[in-house]
Amino acid sequence: MQRLPYRIRRVWAVLFLTTLTFCLWLAHPSLTIGHKGILEIATAQLSGLTQPVQQGLELYQAGDIQGAIKSWQVALLNQQRNSNYSEEIGVRTYLARAYQQVGQIPEAIAQLKEVIAYYHQINEPIKVGRMLTEQAQLYSSLGQHRRAVTILCGQNQSDATCTQDSAIEIARHHSDYLGEVAAWGSLGNAHRLQGEYEQAISNFERSDEIAKRVDSQTYIVSNLNGLANTYASLAKSNQHRAKFASEVGDKKAAKKYQQYTVANDNQAVHYFEQSLNLARSQNDKVNELRSLLGLVKLYHHQHSQDKAIVNNTLQQALIVVEQLPDSRDKAYTVIQLANLLQIVNQKSESISIDPAIQCLKSESLSKSIELLNKAVAITQKIQDREAESFSKGRLGHIYECGQDYQQALNLTQQALIGTVADENLYLWAWQAGRLSKATGRVKEAITFYEKSIDSLKSIRSDLIIQQRDLQFDFRDNVEPVYRELLELRLEQTNNLVQTSDIQQNLELVLPIVDELRLAELQNYLGNNCDLALSQKPAPLVGKNTAVLSSIILKEHLAIILTLADKEQKIKSKVFWIPVKNQEVRDIINDLRIKLEKRSDLENTYQARAKQVYDWFIRPFISDLEKEKIETLVFIQDGILRSIPIAALFDGKQFLIEKYAIAFAPAFTLTNPLQSNPKRLQVLAFGLTQPATVETDAGSKFFEPLTQVQSELKAITTSLPKSKGLLDQDFTRERLEKELKENTYPIIHLATHGKFGIDDRETFLVTGKKVTTNPQKSVTTGTYNEKLTLNDLYELINSTRIKNQPIELLTLTACETAVGSDRETLGLAGIAIQAGSQSAIATLWKVDDAATAQLIAKFYQSWHSGMSKAKALQKVQIAWLQAHKQQIESHPGYWAPFILIGNWL
Repeated sequence: MQRLPYRIRRVWAVLFLTTLTFCLWLAHPSLTIGHKGILEIATAQLSGLTQPVQQGLELYQAGDIQGAIKSWQVALLNQQRNSNYSEEIGVRTYLARAYQQVGQIPEAIAQLKEVIAYYHQINEPIKVGRMLTEQAQLYSSLGQHRRAVTILCGQNQSDATCTQDSAIEIARHHSDYLGEVAAWGSLGNAHRLQGEYEQAISNFERSDEIAKRVDSQTYIVSNLNGLANTYASLAKSNQHRAKFASEVGDKKAAKKYQQYTVANDNQAVHYFEQSLNLARSQNDKVNELRSLLGLVKLYHHQHSQDKAIVNNTLQQALIVVEQLPDSRDKAYTVIQLANLLQIVNQKSESISIDPAIQCLKSESLSKSIELLNKAVAITQKIQDREAESFSKGRLGHIYECGQDYQQALNLTQQALIGTVADENLYLWAWQAGRLSKATGRVKEAITFYEKSIDSLKSIRSDLIIQQRDLQFDFRDNVEPVYRELLELRLEQTNNLVQTSDIQQNLELVLPIVDELRLAELQNYLGNNCDLALSQKPAPLVGKNTAVLSSIILKEHLAIILTLADKEQKIKSKVFWIPVKNQEVRDIINDLRIKLEKRSDLENTYQARAKQVYDWFIRPFISDLEKEKIETLVFIQDGILRSIPIAALFDGKQFLIEKYAIAFAPAFTLTNPLQSNPKRLQVLAFGLTQPATVETDAGSKFFEPLTQVQSELKAITTSLPKSKGLLDQDFTRERLEKELKENTYPIIHLATHGKFGIDDRETFLVTGKKVTTNPQKSVTTGTYNEKLTLNDLYELINSTRIKNQPIELLTLTACETAVGSDRETLGLAGIAIQAGSQSAIATLWKVDDAATAQLIAKFYQSWHSGMSKAKALQKVQIAWLQAHKQQIESHPGYWAPFILIGNWL
């Protein structure tokens, strides 16, 4: 699994300023004090300061961080020439902290590495441990939380044991209690930012226990803030889950998650209020401000009808921020306060809108503009060009919302000129694109949108895996860039006359569609697993193949047909359906519900199935017939992934009766390797017994799968050298053992599966029983163990022989929910996450007996030499022919089986 570089602290500041922008700097107390702390370190470390060092300290105290850095760089050069190692290390320490102040984190890390190496050399282990903690904090501020965890406790850390060379163990071994407090708190922060909330709470509590033992008030305050932020993140995560459960009609889960949200919010308020009181008693302005900022938004959730307590807390924060010296953190905090002012004084009732991205009708716009101008002044004073550009960009957004487009564009262009980081560049290029579009400059708008997407490519993984609950903000903060550009490009296509011009424009559209699909998948999966991208366009992968890509826009549904002509040249055509976004959702959900109802004797699904057929197929019939297309590959958007295209109906026959059908996650996200059907061996696991699994909302019961035993028997009988294991033999450990000892091209899992809101809640049910821990579990008892997609990915990758991919992963008895865009993303990414070329899965709970027959015959057809798509088509047609005029001909029996990925 490979990961891209992370720049999360700045991404966080860019996108999510309505939450805390401060990092939890839990090094020794002087580090949290700022300028005063630097001076204390100076007097403690150096007896006679050289002029450049002293000058740097004075500039730092005056708030001229860049000036201080220049002076210390001169001092460092002089000390290196004179081989004065002791003073050199002191200056490197100053530089590390000054670089932090202006956001130059890589430079700060480089200085700390030198400092750590020196303390190792002179055998000062306590200083080594403390500097390692500070280094871990820096890595965490860049989003490299796993690296931070490794430095603080080791790769396979637990509450009880850390590795010998880790910051925690060094502090513990040498009885450095303050160092241990700092390290545990920093570990809590790293786990929190990874979405590992239980672990984070445990770490903060351990840090707090030691801090109280040594009576370190500064660290007690910091830990209270850490606990408050963790519970606030938990509340946000559960709020998203409540909304998701409500969307898919699970009222019980929605109610439970909402209860968790309220409880988490209350706990967060409790810790913030404790932190606030203690910070004030210690005259700790930094932590006082952190607590106030955290309370503003929480009070806004809890007291949305009573603005007095919210505005009073906000006013207190505005007073405290004036008492802090100018710095980058202060500038970003002022921007955050401008945002919070808009949120708490907005005229609408919605509390979910982020003013950094969307427009609010607020009574505090003039005060917000005043604050943003103040942020600009601070950044200019400290000569922080990146932060200055960000401040101007945010100011431009407010003018955009006020439709003062010229002023907005001037400020946005200044932001673009001064921006270096991609995470800021994407935001201001997007803003410039919107402004150009609003003023009728379409070509300029397209250029800016493309610039924004180019920047997104380099930071997409950062946005995805930084903090797990931020995955749910993807649709507001990233997805619109792609969709707005697609709409502009497609509208241009409509205005073109020449076929060559239309083709050229569509050639620019398809890569954007692909980028959007990849971004969606990575967002769902929550990591940046290797994606086997093919440079060969899908229509050229197999003969007589066409690709249909759907794009849901606000007012239209666009369908793009892409195929190869006789000269193997790619050509595309777009068809627009004048149907609004919500109408598409309603029609597809209605069709899905009707298709699932196997008892529907009147075939009420047919009208909707014909309507969707008219969207996707009828406009392109002549093209498909002319090129003698046999296989259709669908790259679906959003809710369209939730229906089986095989069941589309032209009034006389189903689509599957004319075409083999497959789904691809993206245009290039298919490994086009031809399989050898003669060497097919299946490793099959099945669950026949009733099962109960523990979920975040309680427990979920699954009925026994009575036909699974015959399903596995049919597979192992028809395919030599295959193996089938049932119930208690279906465990993670046994699956790992079998994969290590043998090479199986096909893994078949006949068990219940649930696609959830993200990859962590997408799981398969195994036959292993586990007893939950009453202290950590929602409900106590014995449950079936869950195998998540991430577990499956890691298991297959760790046991794969000679990097041979799994050719097919088959999952039967799985289900996705009606109305869920998130769950269907799990289907689209399942083959990728499991390290497989392709997958067969079911969209809803299928008939047990039908599954046993269909899947066994599919393997037989594939084994005979057919492509996977045609083998699936053959068995579905055979089923229809065998059950003519019978209830079993209903799509509910045969249609939910879909092929994803490589269809060859």
